[in-house]
Amino acid sequence: MLIDYRTDSGTLPTEEMRRAMSEAKLGDDYYGEDPSVNLLEKTASEMLGKEAAILTTTATLGNQLALLSLSHKGSEIWVEKFSHIAAHDYTAFLLPDRKFRVYEAIKGREIADDDLAEAGEGAHSVFCIENTHNRHGGTILPISEMKRVYRQIRQAGGYVHLDGSRLFNASVASGVPLNEFAACADTVVLCLCKGLCAPAGAILAGSRETIRRARKWRTKMGSAMPQAGVIAAPAYIGLKKMIPRLAQDHLLAQKLASGLAVLTGLSVDLSLVETNIVLVHPKHPLKTAEQIQNELRQAGILVLLLDSKTIRFVVDRNIHPEDIPATVGIMQSIL
Repeated sequence: MLIDYRTDSGTLPTEEMRRAMSEAKLGDDYYGEDPSVNLLEKTASEMLGKEAAILTTTATLGNQLALLSLSHKGSEIWVEKFSHIAAHDYTAFLLPDRKFRVYEAIKGREIADDDLAEAGEGAHSVFCIENTHNRHGGTILPISEMKRVYRQIRQAGGYVHLDGSRLFNASVASGVPLNEFAACADTVVLCLCKGLCAPAGAILAGSRETIRRARKWRTKMGSAMPQAGVIAAPAYIGLKKMIPRLAQDHLLAQKLASGLAVLTGLSVDLSLVETNIVLVHPKHPLKTAEQIQNELRQAGILVLLLDSKTIRFVVDRNIHPEDIPATVGIMQSIL
């Protein structure tokens, strides 16, 4: 038995996706001639209500292309303290002549008035938000808060970038359409290889001019992809068919969280379990989070250690209903 909760980027493509890869119509995307890529980008931009979109290899690259395209020398770029951009993307290395500022969103759901006001005073600022918020446990930044952020930053002359790698999860869980979330940002990144099960790829969407600049940056960074239709074809199926099933992941995540929360030696904040991520904080007198992670691995359960006090479980299509009680039982034995 092997149950892998480490990330939803490990979801395997469906058989329909595998067939689409082998049958995809191909062309050179460097010249804009891959029909499968063009169809994917057109579909994604329409779903988001944006003028244009570009296929990228990863959401990390999409975030970097967005910030390169929205900012210039002297710009202030505001990133949430625990966001993926701040913790993993290392965008500062690409933008040494920009000034990075850090703010903290309360549980990934609320942004302080003072931070917004200060960001509005900055030079040509780009304010980055994340929805859902990974390190806060997959929490949803409410649409009302996104509207407030967008209104204030735009009135001050700045831009808003949305790292929406798991925006599909936010939409399914909240009932808010994708285009309403996207309307609160100038650029949006979507990851296609998480809950949607595509084997690779992400989308960056925005205005025609922004995406034109992003294409130039993508080429300069060595990321233009000839015959990228083999990536685009399964991703298109993900967009068209795989979004509604995310509700199943959310339900299993809630069941997992409820099962773990009653175990002595663990702390789980059930109020944070809105989508497919469960954060567990061990309180065991004799075992650290790392020791628990290792014992879970020995029992065939793979999890991610976010820090010395936090274990992350992510539910995706690879996780089945019977895996939940099995996981809770093994955790109970370990504790």
